[in-house]
Amino acid sequence: SGDRTIDLDLPALPAVAGPYQDCPRWGADGSPTWNADWRVVAFPADGRADVLAPDAVTASAPLADTGPLTDGRFDATVALRRDPDAASSAWIDLVFDEPVEVGAVTVGLPGPSGFGAAPAPSAELLAGPRDGDLREIARLPASAVPVRSATFAPVTAQRFRLALSGRAAAEAIPPVADGVRLPPVLRRVDAFHVSEFAVRGGGRVHRAEEKAGFAVVDDYYAIDSAPAAEQASADPAAVVDLTDHVRDGRLTWDAPPGRWRVLRLGASLTGQTNGPAPADSTGLEVDKLDGARVRAYLDRHLERFGGGAQRRRDGRAPFAALLSDSIEAGQQNWTDAVAERFAEQRGYNPAPWLPALAGYAVGRGGASDRFLYDYRRTIADLLAREYYGTLAAEAHARGMPYYAEALEDRRPQLGDDLAMRAHADVPMGAMWTFDPAAGPRPTYVADLEGAASVAHVHGKRWTGSEAFTSFDAPWSWTPRTLKHIADLQLALGVTRFCIHTSPHQPLAAEPPGIALAPFLGQAFTVNETWESMARPWIDYLARCCAVLSAGEPVVDVAIFVGEEAPVTGLFGERVDAIPDGISVDYVGPDALARILRVEDGSLVSDGASYRLIHLGGSSSRMTIGALVALERLLDAGAVVSGARPTSSPSLADDLAEFMRVCDRIWGPGRVIESDLRSALTRLGVEPRVRVSGASVRTVSRLVEGDLVTFIANPTGDEVSVTIRPSDPVALHAWDPVRVRRVPLPRTAEGFRVRLGPFESLFAVPGSAPPAGATDDEVELTGTWTATVDGADITSTPDPELWTDRGAGGFSGVAAYRHTFALDEVPDDTTFLLELPVVRDIARVLVNGHDCGVVWTAPFVCDVSHALRPGSNDLEVRVGTPWRNRLIAEAGGPSGAVFAPMTDVFESTATPIPAGLAGRCRILALR
Repeated sequence: SGDRTIDLDLPALPAVAGPYQDCPRWGADGSPTWNADWRVVAFPADGRADVLAPDAVTASAPLADTGPLTDGRFDATVALRRDPDAASSAWIDLVFDEPVEVGAVTVGLPGPSGFGAAPAPSAELLAGPRDGDLREIARLPASAVPVRSATFAPVTAQRFRLALSGRAAAEAIPPVADGVRLPPVLRRVDAFHVSEFAVRGGGRVHRAEEKAGFAVVDDYYAIDSAPAAEQASADPAAVVDLTDHVRDGRLTWDAPPGRWRVLRLGASLTGQTNGPAPADSTGLEVDKLDGARVRAYLDRHLERFGGGAQRRRDGRAPFAALLSDSIEAGQQNWTDAVAERFAEQRGYNPAPWLPALAGYAVGRGGASDRFLYDYRRTIADLLAREYYGTLAAEAHARGMPYYAEALEDRRPQLGDDLAMRAHADVPMGAMWTFDPAAGPRPTYVADLEGAASVAHVHGKRWTGSEAFTSFDAPWSWTPRTLKHIADLQLALGVTRFCIHTSPHQPLAAEPPGIALAPFLGQAFTVNETWESMARPWIDYLARCCAVLSAGEPVVDVAIFVGEEAPVTGLFGERVDAIPDGISVDYVGPDALARILRVEDGSLVSDGASYRLIHLGGSSSRMTIGALVALERLLDAGAVVSGARPTSSPSLADDLAEFMRVCDRIWGPGRVIESDLRSALTRLGVEPRVRVSGASVRTVSRLVEGDLVTFIANPTGDEVSVTIRPSDPVALHAWDPVRVRRVPLPRTAEGFRVRLGPFESLFAVPGSAPPAGATDDEVELTGTWTATVDGADITSTPDPELWTDRGAGGFSGVAAYRHTFALDEVPDDTTFLLELPVVRDIARVLVNGHDCGVVWTAPFVCDVSHALRPGSNDLEVRVGTPWRNRLIAEAGGPSGAVFAPMTDVFESTATPIPAGLAGRCRILALR
C-alpha cells in the first residue's frame, strides 16, 4: 500500500510524427528495432498463472544451461540435436520433488519460417510420476508464431515432458515433378531450439498466441478454451489502466494492498518487407490498418513512375489499373489507434480485457475468447477498410480500376476475404495448375468461388483470376495442357484471366528471358517458344469471358458463411457440399447487413437474385448484428434455412438479448431448420439446367432472357452427357474453339452431346444448321520430313515425335512437311485436316496458305480454301515448351541459356513428348 514507484525499464522512445519519421531504426544486425509503448495495466495476481519452478530438468541430451526454459523470455534458447535430413526426436522433462497441479503450458520453439523453411517440430506435453509411464496431456500444433500454449483440465503429476519430433527438411518444399531440381530456398535446421518450457497452475487462454492474432488458425471456433480448463487470472472489473501513470519508463502508482501483476503492452515492427522487388524498391511493409499511411505509401511509390496524385497532362491515368496480389505480408495485429477503432466498432472499452492479448484469462464463461474474437474482427475490418478501401479510392482518384486478390490459400493472416475484395472493381482469386487426374486443391476452388460471389453480390461485371500459377512442372505448359485449368476457372465464374507470369520482358534478355522465379509460374512472355501461335488460345479465353460476362449470373442460393473465418479458411481443405446443378454465392456479414434485400418478393443483391439464404460456414455462432440483419430479410419475405446458432462469438453482445432475437427468428414456421439439400427439396427448387451422364464442369448465365450454359469435359477421355434445361426449348452447341454452331440431337431424356478429351461448348437456345457428314477421307501416308533444329528427320508412313527420333533436347518450333494428292476439290465440300497427336501446338500451312493454329483436341482445322486438285504441299509447324531444352542445358550448357534457367531441371529429367505423330487424314464433309 502507499505510493509505489516501479522501474519498468522502458526506453524513452521518440513519438512517431508521421508515416515515415523515426521509423524504422535498424539494429546492428540489420533488423528493425523501432518499438512503441501502448498501454500499461495491472490486475490482482493470485499466483495461479505463475510459472512453476521445477526441482530438476533432464533431457534427451545434456543441457549446459536450463535457465532459459523458465525465465519468461523468448530470446535465449537451449538446443537439442535434430537430424536435418531425416525424422528425429528429442525431449525435455521438468521434474518436481512433490506432485504439482498444472493446467497450462507455454513453449517457445523458434526456427525459420516461410517458404522453404524446415518443417516446424511437432510438440506434445506428457505427464506422469517421477519414474513411471507418461501419458499425453496436450498437443501443441505449430503456427507462424514461435510460441505455443495450451490449457487443459488440471493434471497433478511430478514429471512433465515436452516431446519434440521433426521431419526431414526436404519435406518443407511442395512435391515437384520428376526431374525438377529443388530450388535453392530450403533452409535446413540441425537442432531443436527451445526458448521456453513453462508450466502453470492455470489462468491462461488456450492457444492465446493465435487468438491474439500473432498467428492464425483455419477455424478459431475449433480451439475454444475448454470449460473444464477455464481458470480466470483476472476479473475485468479489477483490471486497472495505468497508462497515464507512466512517465519516462517509470510507473508511479498508489497501489491498493495485495499482490499485483503489472503488464506492459507495446508494439514493434514485424520486419516484413515487400518482394520480389529491386533493391531500391524494397523496404518495410506499410501499416495496412491505417489508411493515411497506406495513402502516403502508395503515392510515394507511384510518384516514382509518374503515377502520383496528379493525372497526366492529357487527363489519362498513368497506368491501366492497380492490382493487389494475394496478401502475403504476414501477421499484423496492432496499429496506433487500434483501441479507439475497437471501441468504435465493437461498442465497448477494450482496456479491462487487454491482459487476454498476453495470454491471461480475463473473466469466465469464455469471456476472453469472445473478447479476442472482437479484437481479431476489428483487425479484419480495418484491413478491409483502411488498406483495400484506401487502395480502391486512390486508384479511382487516378482514373484506374482496382483489381484485388485476398487470402488465396486458406488463412495466411487475419482478414475477411469477401470484405477485402468487396472494394475492388475486379475481385480476384487464384488457380494453380494441376494434373487432370488429381484435380484442383479445394482452397483455390474456394478462393475463386469467393471472388465470383463478391462480383455477383456487389454487381461487378468481371471476376479475375491469377491464372495458371505453377510450381511442380515449370517451363512445361502450353495451351493444350492449360485448357482444363482454364475451363475450371470459367466454370467457377472467372471472366478475366491475369496470367501468371506475363511480365514486360526486355528484348535484350536472352531467351527464355527473365522470370519472376525460374521454378514458379507459367512463363507467358514474348520468349515463349510458341508465342507466334498464341492468338487462338487467347481468343478462346476472350470468347468465353465475353459470353460469361454478359447478362446476369444464374445463382440459386446465397450462403451466409458466418463471421469467423474467410471462405478459404472454411473450405480450404474441402469443397462445400452443394447439390448438383445448384449454384451459390457466398455472403459475409457486411453483405448480409448492407447489400441483401427483398424486392418484389425476391431476395436480391446488387448483381444477382436468390431463391433462399442458407446459414452455412461458421454460422453456428452469430452476432446480434447479423441476427438483426437476418430478421430484417425474414420480415421482408426472404426464405431462410439453417440451424439456430448456439451463441454469439462477441463479448459485445448481451446473451439474453441474443436468445430473444433467436427466439423471434426461429419461431414457428419462420426458418427452415435443415441442411441445404433438404431445404431445396422442401421448396421444390430444381436446377435451371441438368447435365447428367458424366462429371463435367458447368456454369450458366442469363443473356437477354436466354439460359446459356458453359460445359467442359475435365478429362482426357471422350464422354457423353445429356443436357436437360428446365424450359423445353431447342438447344444447339456453340464451339468456342472452332467458332461454329452444331445442332444437338434431342431425345426423351434431353439433348445428347459427346465431348471429346478436354472439349468444351456453350449450350445455347435455338437451332443450328445441320452438321456435314463425312463423305470421304484421304490418309496422308508416305514420306514425312521434319526439320528439327536445322537437321532433317524422315519417317514413313506417318510422322513421328522428334523426341522419339533422338532430338529430345530441342525446344521451339519444328516443321513437318508432306506432299499429298487430291483428285478433285468441289466447292460444296468442306475439307478438314485431322492431326491425331500434336505435342503441343501447331500452325498448318497448305500450299503456302495459313490455315490456322490447332492447340487442343481434336486437332482439326479447315483447309478448304487452300487445297487444289492434284499435288498439295502440307507444312505443320509444331511448337513445344522450353522444358526439354532446359533439361539439355542442365546436362551440357551451350552458353546460350543463362542461369538460373539452367538450374531448374536435373540433367536426368525425362523430356516430354514433342512433335507430330499418328495417321493424319483429310476429311471431306458435304
